[in-house]
Amino acid sequence: MTRHYLTVAMIAISAVSIAACTSTTQQSTQTAKSNITTNNVVVKDVHHPKWSYTGHNGPESWGDVEGASTCKIGSAQSPINIIKVTTSAATAPVVNYRQASNIRIHDNGHTVVYTPTTEENSIRLNDDTYVLKQFHYHTPSEHQFGGQNYPGEIHFVHANSKGNLAVIGVMLEIGKANELLKPLIKGTKLTSENDDEIIMAMNLSALAPAAATFYHYAGSLTTPPCSEQVQWYLSKQPLTLDRAQFAVLSDLYDGNNRPVQSQGNRKVEQLSH
Repeated sequence: MTRHYLTVAMIAISAVSIAACTSTTQQSTQTAKSNITTNNVVVKDVHHPKWSYTGHNGPESWGDVEGASTCKIGSAQSPINIIKVTTSAATAPVVNYRQASNIRIHDNGHTVVYTPTTEENSIRLNDDTYVLKQFHYHTPSEHQFGGQNYPGEIHFVHANSKGNLAVIGVMLEIGKANELLKPLIKGTKLTSENDDEIIMAMNLSALAPAAATFYHYAGSLTTPPCSEQVQWYLSKQPLTLDRAQFAVLSDLYDGNNRPVQSQGNRKVEQLSH
């Protein structure tokens, strides 16, 4: 995203609204919790043959996949286009990621999934702890800002002891090389070259949003089963990487982003510490 588009996007975001719609079905909630037990929340099936991002199995057909009717009939789907927000006194998530964490890196056929081997990375939200279950990326970004996509987006998926989900979205933009992202890029490249699971030590605290400002709304998983009642926190500050680093990600997956969904009567709020 160019500096011009970023400026336009931020101007377009104005004060209006608060809270969020959390309607859902019992089936979709149970599905989301079931996925957590496998430590792979967003993408349930490896190399799932029944859905994709293009063709007759593309996003418009996801609602026809068994157990994924919420993709079609849900009223609080993600991603959305962030246009209007309002400042809120609600609590922003506090990120507690370890400097050294072993990460299992695996290409599941829809994205590359990075799964911590322990539950020592978490966020604190409303006096409750949400453990980091996995993170993965989409290119270009799934969320839009003022109608514009970033080149990429990382989703950090967390769950509390009751199975409630909170996802932090961090945008990726092209700029200077990011030394802190080198282990992530290296592990991704090794996984693609060896077509196998790789475990690497990473400084996850380097990936945590540096700015303490988030855009919050209630939404859903962005892949089948599209389960709702997911709390989204989009970091206002993106991560920067250079074109060579980004190419490692986009050469594997380019276009694995679900189109933006109707916001409906949901409202987006800006949270700061």
